Amino acid sequence: MEEPQLTIKEADYLERLNQIIENVTKNPNQSPGILIEQHAENIPNRSALFYKDSSWTWQALNQESNKIANYFLKKGNNPGDTIAMMMENSPEFLFFITGINKIQGITSLINVNQRKKALIHAFKISEPKLIVIDGDSLPAFNEVFQELNVLENSVFVINNLNEIEHNFIDFHKELESISTANPKTSYDSNLRDMAMYIFTSGTTGLPKAALQSNARLLNAFGYLAFELTQNDVLYSPLPLYHSHAMVNGWGSVMNGGCAFAIRKRFSASKFWKDIKKCGATCVLYIGELPRYLLNRPESEYVENTTLKKMLGLGLRKDIWEEFKSRFHIDHVLEFYGATDGAGGLFNIEEVPGMIGRITVAGTIIIVKIDEETGEFFKDEKNQYIECKHGETGMMLAEIAETSNYLGYKDKDKTKKRVLRNVIEEGDTYFNTGDLVTLHDDNWVSFADRYGDTFRWKGENVSTLEVETIINCFDNIEMCTVYGVEIPNSEGKAGMVSIILGNENPLDLNQFYQFLSENLPKYSIPIFLRVKDNLDFTGTHKLRKVNLKKQGFDINKIQDRIYFWDSTSNNFILLDREKYQNLTNGTLKL
Repeated sequence: MEEPQLTIKEADYLERLNQIIENVTKNPNQSPGILIEQHAENIPNRSALFYKDSSWTWQALNQESNKIANYFLKKGNNPGDTIAMMMENSPEFLFFITGINKIQGITSLINVNQRKKALIHAFKISEPKLIVIDGDSLPAFNEVFQELNVLENSVFVINNLNEIEHNFIDFHKELESISTANPKTSYDSNLRDMAMYIFTSGTTGLPKAALQSNARLLNAFGYLAFELTQNDVLYSPLPLYHSHAMVNGWGSVMNGGCAFAIRKRFSASKFWKDIKKCGATCVLYIGELPRYLLNRPESEYVENTTLKKMLGLGLRKDIWEEFKSRFHIDHVLEFYGATDGAGGLFNIEEVPGMIGRITVAGTIIIVKIDEETGEFFKDEKNQYIECKHGETGMMLAEIAETSNYLGYKDKDKTKKRVLRNVIEEGDTYFNTGDLVTLHDDNWVSFADRYGDTFRWKGENVSTLEVETIINCFDNIEMCTVYGVEIPNSEGKAGMVSIILGNENPLDLNQFYQFLSENLPKYSIPIFLRVKDNLDFTGTHKLRKVNLKKQGFDINKIQDRIYFWDSTSNNFILLDREKYQNLTNGTLKL
């Protein structure tokens, strides 16, 4: 690929980015904890955080974080010790990660939706010295506590508003006499220091702990994309245990010295009220959110909105144009990136339907792949074959020094995602696992998530993880899980095809109860197909290609298909009337 001709916006963005890289190279003694102490000193009275009816200045946020740091220092925590944290969005979430960062600790962010096997796995792979749980997560944690081999006095509970009984330590009481002064350890940090584990479903199996250094947490992308100033307020209704909110949200705010507005969970009905209340100028989104907002009735809080810019990923072209027009948003900024990745794309020109443009040759390449076997096509020199304009292939991101690629805590999992000698001898690329289409002038659009994951409700779902759980249910001999498209919905809904182990019918009530107890809500399959047999590839892998194509189309399928009906809280048979209502959008899931 030839070096592309940059637009004015692209050239300006890259110039600003290179300036930051140059400054960082000169001064690697940086971290979130250091940056927040500097804001507390230089802009102490400027707003840093909004939550519900409360707000914190940079000075106040720093002092709250100092309590956390000083407490854990008093407990004997050392640099590199891991503290696992399972919490909903809250101010305390940010106080904890900042305090832990100031003592060079590692915070492992546990997804609050995980249950049983996946939750046990997440805690064990984190290898935490201590654990922090909020009241909302206590029931799920109590279910697995005995499996974790940790002591009760190593678990701390905060925000237990419903007063759920437990035998752990009440953290709020522990802080009553702790100093709010800056700890002496803050400036011992370096950009290369390991700071956090953020979990991702990746492409196979149980959640993987993606390594995050200080440099990755302070990635300047969101700050540069929004062109943030200290007068901005960035609103994020997205979970902080995911990298979009953590890095592009909180990381951007730290870089810009502006204010961060958060809520516990996204609410379509409260979105515009929140925007008006905190005076948000920027917001983070994922593809589903704009569609939810478009489906809402007119809001009195939209008129004269302060919201000007949106940054996110997964926004369909039709939704993009309608949303921008209806709500008078000045800028919709789409990008492509991954928690565990090495690089990405940015649509700074705001071309609807595109995830970005390849502006530096070789940093992103799109190569041909056999979509059924997963094998990459290679030429006579054993090099990968790049796609031409109009073709769809696998996107690979170059692993360069500036990408700060670290992979996973499990090094074997990292090796499986790294490809070498792709285009030339000695090069190294990260396999994104995503199929994209290359367009004229190096524009790129998203095509599909390849392999054993799909995206639903803003989360990556690992089919192998779901299959492992479902295969444990009595009377299921074998199953295969995959994602299927539903008209007027973002992402793909989960569908499972099963073979029963005996002639007894499947107890649908018991089956759903089992799923709800063992899987996050977003991972529970929406569709259930009962088959007599499943097809295999030549390498004895379950063949899913035809199943995906057939989806839940009862006009093409003779097997029984059930779907999850939220009104009756049960799987019910999918008949022609319900199928028609699903496809025309009158029946909502």
